[in-house]
Amino acid sequence: MEQKTMLNFNVLEAIQKISTELYQSQLNPEVTEKIKDDSLKLAEYLNVTEEQAWFFSLIYIQQYMGFSCDLSDVLQELDMKSSKIVKYRPDLVALIDKKLVKSEYERRKGKSTPIISFKFMRLYDHVAEAIKDNISLEDALKSEPLDIYEFCNEVSDLIEQRTNEQITTDHLFGEVSLLETFNPQLPFIEKLMDLGISIQDRTLLYEMCDDLVRGNAETGLEPTVRDMFDTQKQKVRKIREITERTNKLIEQSLISVLNASFVSDIRIVPTTEAIEMLLGQDAELFIRKQTQRNVIAAETIAHKQLYFEEKFQKQIDFVQSSLTNEKFTTMQTRLQEMAMPKGIAAVFYGAPGTGKTESVYQIAKATGRNVLHVDISQTKSMWFGESEKRIKAVFMDYARLCKKSKLTPILLFNEADAVLGKRKENSESNVAQTENAIQNIILEQIEKSEGIIIATTNLVDNLDAAFERRFLFKLKFELPTDEAKKQIWKNKLSWLDDENAITLATRFQFSGGEIDNIARKAIINEVITGNTATLDEIIEYCETERLINKSGRKVGYN
Repeated sequence: MEQKTMLNFNVLEAIQKISTELYQSQLNPEVTEKIKDDSLKLAEYLNVTEEQAWFFSLIYIQQYMGFSCDLSDVLQELDMKSSKIVKYRPDLVALIDKKLVKSEYERRKGKSTPIISFKFMRLYDHVAEAIKDNISLEDALKSEPLDIYEFCNEVSDLIEQRTNEQITTDHLFGEVSLLETFNPQLPFIEKLMDLGISIQDRTLLYEMCDDLVRGNAETGLEPTVRDMFDTQKQKVRKIREITERTNKLIEQSLISVLNASFVSDIRIVPTTEAIEMLLGQDAELFIRKQTQRNVIAAETIAHKQLYFEEKFQKQIDFVQSSLTNEKFTTMQTRLQEMAMPKGIAAVFYGAPGTGKTESVYQIAKATGRNVLHVDISQTKSMWFGESEKRIKAVFMDYARLCKKSKLTPILLFNEADAVLGKRKENSESNVAQTENAIQNIILEQIEKSEGIIIATTNLVDNLDAAFERRFLFKLKFELPTDEAKKQIWKNKLSWLDDENAITLATRFQFSGGEIDNIARKAIINEVITGNTATLDEIIEYCETERLINKSGRKVGYN
């Protein structure tokens, strides 16, 4: 264990004597002469001047008594007017520069050097501990620079102190500003300042980073703002900034806001750009965690038998064959040699329940490719401009996934009806502008993609011409033929014979998805009653599968 260097005088007693004599003294020379010996000892201990030792003592006692200390407190202790203490300002600055005393820094726009405000002056913890233990400051003053994780953790601890009302909001931001000042080795601090991000928003972003590295990819907006600010007015103002998209973090694409019905449920997340800025080389670890939430591994996809008409099955087989690793690699090489786009884009379209999404999964399983599943509805936001950022983030995530994957994964845009349809002619509305902007982004990304993009949609006749040109494969999924339905019925309910299966197939014009629903009901019936469903019971399930149309007639069967 390292031995501590003990002193030949009591530092705390010297500080107490100095501060007691200086009280209401106006720094009278007779008083300062009286404490000269103690002042010089303390000055030597701190490696400061005699005058600096006086001010250190006053600040220490204020902190020791549990009070905050700013310049007005020092003036009050000395019974001096501010004009009289101007000449001692360099002494206060020296205490801060020597990392003996902390103080809030004001960072003013256009100024390269922060200005000390002399608010919330207090000792560094290690300095206060050294004085309490009456040991040398030589080792205590050697502080290791913080890494990003330690830095954000300290910010989080400060926010917790504000939550517990141990410090005020101003005190919180002063401490964070001080952390930034004494950790210039962290490059993101200067970058954020160059972008014009305020100390409030920098603090919020650091807290979000701390949440991320602790495994919480999303941060609650309302509880975090509540923890940071003293007054309700401050809290409401910050929440409104973010929800109304006037906040600088959103303008600079550093955070995204997740939709919610109530303010208390709104979540905010750092964007890929923010994670890369803050975490540097480690960013990929956390970006991958976010991306992996929507990644379906090929080996986890259950095999499922699909039944299609023979001619259409050949189209499915052709797409699947082109995506086997050997053929896909050869194909890309040939296309590149001929200066043609290397990427593969396909659209699977047709009525609901016809097997579009499941076909993508089965192709992925057969070719060993993971799937990045994107639901277009989740990328659309009620906030103007946010949807475009989210869709761009999808393609960025996919590009990273491609780099990290042995086999190029499939980017699946599921139920993409909202963006594959014909352009909105009324482009003056926000909705039309947003949807057209999303379409432009997807079209551009398909054009330059070297990966595999598959979109599914229920659209039949409304596909935008620009997408039609860019999709290499266009597969229309029809309702199954009677023969295919017969095979589906027998596959789902193995106890059905050919006669019953063809009866169900010809009587009810169902998709494969609807047949799957009915089969599930039959299995539930068997679990509940212990008896296999009869044909009459299955027919009853069929007759209640679809809703009644406006004319009052049930639909779904002949």
